[in-house]
Amino acid sequence: MKVIVTGAAGRVGRAVLADLKATGDYVVTAVDRVLPPPGLAQKALLTDLSDSGSVYGALTGADAVIHLGAYPSTVHHPGEEVFINNTAASANVAAACIAFGIKYVVYASSITTYGLEYQARNKGIAALPMDEHVSTRPDDFYALSKHVGEDVFTLGAREHGLHVASLRIARVIGEDEYQRIGPRDNEDASAGLWSYVDARDVAQAARLAIEHLDGLGPGNHAYNIGAADSHTIAPLSEVIPKFVPELAELCAPLNGTEPAYGIHKAQEQLDYAPRYNWRKERG
Repeated sequence: MKVIVTGAAGRVGRAVLADLKATGDYVVTAVDRVLPPPGLAQKALLTDLSDSGSVYGALTGADAVIHLGAYPSTVHHPGEEVFINNTAASANVAAACIAFGIKYVVYASSITTYGLEYQARNKGIAALPMDEHVSTRPDDFYALSKHVGEDVFTLGAREHGLHVASLRIARVIGEDEYQRIGPRDNEDASAGLWSYVDARDVAQAARLAIEHLDGLGPGNHAYNIGAADSHTIAPLSEVIPKFVPELAELCAPLNGTEPAYGIHKAQEQLDYAPRYNWRKERG
């Protein structure tokens, strides 16, 4: 299978390339504005995803696309620029997939589409661990761009039969970042429900989604992607009420290291099994 990976030079992109290479079952083209490290893909193309012609050229002949390419936040770019860049990239990728008959797409969406900081305090969460039934409520231009990206691929699925997995990814930590990113017991991390995920586990989820999309059928299938534990030392049943008393009753049953960002659907439908946790990685 020939797979295109957009955003291939980024933190998650490099992990995806390494994961696909390790399986040995894929012919991979890495697509980004800068080149990834050599040896991770059979081919690498310098591509501006906001330019439709460049995207069409890059995706020619592909069987599947893992679309990661995007500005990752509004920290280094104005919000409106983030929105325009990210939505244009998704629209161009979707259009090229439709034009070339590329049926399988994995889209890197985000936990931010839920707007959890607001939802947690305004009865938007009915149970913990939360699942994909929580409504979306993006609260900045980045989150909105990811939400619109999901809508773009939903359109492609509904009108053109695309098989899409939208991965709503928690805060990503690279394998070299654990020593400087510690547990968050003493900070309000309600925007992500104190969740995180290793970049290598995101890569696993992306590959598993490619492998399962044929069986899942046409549609845009959303999955929460996070670690199997919380990003706290203490149980979330103790941490959450300090910052979000509105969730005190819902979080009470959470035991030990159990996360509040539920990944059961991905575990059940994709065979997703997170392999990395911050406790072991920090030593």
